Amino acid sequence: MILEQKAKTEIRGCLHNGGFTLIEVLIAIAVFAVGMLAVGSMQISAVNNNFAARMRTEATILASERMEELMSLENYNDPLLSDITHIWPDPVDPDAIYCMEWEIAEDYPLTSTKTIALSVRWTENELGCGNFDTKEHRVDIDFIRANL
Repeated sequence: MILEQKAKTEIRGCLHNGGFTLIEVLIAIAVFAVGMLAVGSMQISAVNNNFAARMRTEATILASERMEELMSLENYNDPLLSDITHIWPDPVDPDAIYCMEWEIAEDYPLTSTKTIALSVRWTENELGCGNFDTKEHRVDIDFIRANL
């Protein structure tokens, strides 16, 4: 009998529960919206950082490939290893994303050596290599090649 009465009291308590108020629902929606905005902002940031990382990786690969090519030349006096400033691709190429430049310093730091200073530069929103020095991003590699 006591259990029956207690069960009826609990049921009555549940029946008088009015549910959520409009203010509680609005607060819950506001908290959810702020959380979703934070997730969206984080997603945009991740996409931008992935794009920048891809560009840097491609530039590093280009620099490494060119440096390997220069280091593997059989002729120590090859024109690509002359002490002028070399630019790739042609500075007037309007479609170039990455611009590469390398300079050779003869007999530096030791005699019978060439120091190769290679730089790859780019800007995300600009094509062409006409204004190499104003590019926003760069990857630089230096090597020393001995005349063996």
